[in-house]
Amino acid sequence: MSAPTFDAAMLNWGRLILDGLPFADVREAETREAGETWLDFWTAKADQYESMAEQALAAGHTVSGGEWLWLASLCCQYAQFLWFDERRKGVQRRKASLYARAAPHLRPPARPFSVSVGLVDVPCFLRLPEHAADEPVACAILLGGLESTKEESYAFENLLLDRGIATCTFDGPGQGELLEKVALSPDFERYTSAVLDRLIENDAIDPARVGVVGRSLGGCYALRSASTDERLKACISWGGFVTVDWNAEPAHDRASWRYVSKVTTDEEARARVEKSLDTRPVLGQLRCPTYFLHGALDEVPLGQIDVLREFAVNADLTVIVEPHGDHCCHNLGPAPRLRMADWLAERLS
Repeated sequence: MSAPTFDAAMLNWGRLILDGLPFADVREAETREAGETWLDFWTAKADQYESMAEQALAAGHTVSGGEWLWLASLCCQYAQFLWFDERRKGVQRRKASLYARAAPHLRPPARPFSVSVGLVDVPCFLRLPEHAADEPVACAILLGGLESTKEESYAFENLLLDRGIATCTFDGPGQGELLEKVALSPDFERYTSAVLDRLIENDAIDPARVGVVGRSLGGCYALRSASTDERLKACISWGGFVTVDWNAEPAHDRASWRYVSKVTTDEEARARVEKSLDTRPVLGQLRCPTYFLHGALDEVPLGQIDVLREFAVNADLTVIVEPHGDHCCHNLGPAPRLRMADWLAERLS
């Protein structure tokens, strides 16, 4: 596959900035010199921040070193997230490596662990609130979307950690480190439940106060996970959906579907996606409080809300439609994220 052409209409600048990329870097990327690719621009930024991290660590400034390494990792995430030639795998591996180096220096640190699902080891990170009381704490399992990985959610994790909620991230089928082993598949919820199995063995986690938050495609996975595992006590579908309307998918999303499905044609991707992501058969089992955030300007049709209400008949639904919101309402600044964090803190209190 050839690499896509990037332009401002194609990318969601709000997402990049809210996830932590510096505004100055995003503006520079938008006006970069002709001939400099999107991937090359952001990998050069990663080089810069990695060098700054090494200088900080050498001087004993571990907190700053961790932040620079995390920022370098985020640059690699957004360098490769919509890039489809042979260089993507290398940048993905570098992103994971940079985050792993940052993890012990973050505040609070990200603690690596893994779980086995069949013959596959699933890489995970757990972060516990720094000032947690002696008793076990609530926890949110965060699920990434179509181009998202476990290293991307650091900024949103911090909102939850500030509210006393631990966070757990992992790469599932079709995502990040796991993509090389497992393509997009119809059993993502099996991976969520395996991670939950391990979490509730941890004395620091209250097994009665675990929720799930998924962004975009992760919002679909969150609905599936909460529907099929009653141990999940709250669910947020952040810009998610119940089914995929293939005809409404823009070109860059179709390229991503092909990539994570490990197929070469739209027809093959459509068949796999429609088989894997139809949540309607399990939504009747959804019984925990569920928050569904949708932007009225999202390419995901508003009709998904009607489908949710038709099938999730046993759940306490909170449906928020932002009239000026785009996909995941990234264009609205931090307000939607703060409201989701507060809602989850209330439900898991």
